[in-house]
Formats: sequence, C-alpha cells, structure tokens
Amino acid sequence: MQRTKILNFIQNKISLKAIPRDVKITDNVASTLPNVQTPPKYTLVSLKSFPSLEPTTCIPVSTSILGVPLRRDILWRAVVYENDNRRVGASNPPGRSDNGYSRRKLRPQKGTGHARVGDANSPTRHKGGRALARNAPNDYSTELPKKIYSLAINTALSYQYKKGHLNVIGGDTITEQPTNSSDLSILDIIKQEDKSFEYHTHIIKKFIAQHNYQDKRLLFITHDIRNNLLRFTEQYQDKIDIIDWEGIEVNDILKASRIFIELGALKSLALKQAENLHLKE
Repeated sequence: MQRTKILNFIQNKISLKAIPRDVKITDNVASTLPNVQTPPKYTLVSLKSFPSLEPTTCIPVSTSILGVPLRRDILWRAVVYENDNRRVGASNPPGRSDNGYSRRKLRPQKGTGHARVGDANSPTRHKGGRALARNAPNDYSTELPKKIYSLAINTALSYQYKKGHLNVIGGDTITEQPTNSSDLSILDIIKQEDKSFEYHTHIIKKFIAQHNYQDKRLLFITHDIRNNLLRFTEQYQDKIDIIDWEGIEVNDILKASRIFIELGALKSLALKQAENLHLKE
C-alpha cells in the first residue's frame, strides 16, 4: 500500500514528455556536445622499401583494416578454430576390445575381502585399455562464420600496427637519394649472376643485424611467390616465415614479432575481408 502511494506521488510530480518525431537524436547530441566529431575513417600508413626500411611515401588505409579495436574474444575464437582444423586426428589408442587381455574377471565378485574388479582391459588398471578410445581418422575440425574470422584477421593486423610492428613494403614513389641501390618495393632479393650465393644471403644477415632482429620472429607476407627470397632465407627458416597472402592465418600474425607485408598483399587482404564483412570501401 505504501509503495503504491509513493509511485502515484512520483507520477503526479514528474511529467514525462515524449520526444517529437521531427527531432533527430543526432541534432540533440550536437546541441548538447557542440565539439563532438565523427571518428576518422582512414589512417596514414608509411610505405617503406626493402631491405633498408626507408619510408618512401604515405597512403590512407581504412580503419576497418588497421584501426579495429582489440577484441580478445574474437582472436581466441579464431585461434581455436585454426588449431582445431590443424589437428590430423591420426591417434589410434587401443580400447578395451583392442588390448588383447582376456575378458575373465581377475578375482571373484565376493569372498576375497577386496574391492570388486573387472578384467585386465579395464581403463582403471595399469596397461589397461583407453576409455572411450577412438579409431583413426578422427575429425576435430570446427566451424566459424566468415564474418568472425575476417574480423579476427583485421583485429590481429590492427593490433600489430598499433604496436608499431607492422611494416608495409611498396609504393611507386622512389626517394630522391636512396640509401641503398638494392632497395625494392617488394619483399624480394635481386639475384645477380656475377655474385655468389653467400653474397645474397649476406643481404638478409645484414638486414637482421642492422635492425636488431636477432631475437625476433619475422613474418613476410607476399603477394606472389618470391623464389629468391625463399632461397636466400633458407638458413633463417627458424626465425623467418614467408607466407603468401592467401594462406595467412591469425596464429601467424599474433606469433610474429615483426611483420612485413607487401602493399599488393595488403590490398588483396583488405578486399577479401571487406567482401566477407560486406563492407563497402
């Protein structure tokens, strides 16, 4: 009764007026916050040459590619999805019927003073069969919507870009005074016929030493197959991963300490993820 009186008192004292239909919420927000601004749609990315990493020019890149806020839950779902699909499922542990022991009980059910037991194939016994054993091949693959996976790719790229670990290689603009004549706008090494194999591998060795990448795991994302790059970085395959843009995964992006991606690969990735996310850039 007392509660009803209080509610009636509040309704009589407070009059709730509905918002007119011709008044937009954005107009109300603009009048309340006159300095409000829409978030940027693009971010500036420096294009660099390889292997000196000298900047050549800047290009705008959509924030839907390199400006996505960090979502650890999305990254977790993508990583689990990739790891599940990577499992071969070739394990074939022996079950109770495959272990080879007799199905006779090891001791009588009653009269021994001990707990009742089954046969020697029981999973509770040493060298017994595996409980719920599966027979190969086993399919552990799971499913994930394309939108979620594409969002995870963009989130991982944005995370590395915000940390300053993402370098975009490309651009047609050449610096007026290039520091190195061997600089390229792609991730590759020019093969010179008059030079030895050690000379070309020294380029990668110098690249790692010059930028202090001795203890870093490097990821090269190329737009096409770079045979020279694959050949001359073979001795550094424990710290350098070279992957085509079509085969890139979230695990590869997150595990890398530094990422070098070609401009063509970045454009192809952006178009593919925008198509999956139904974005119009």
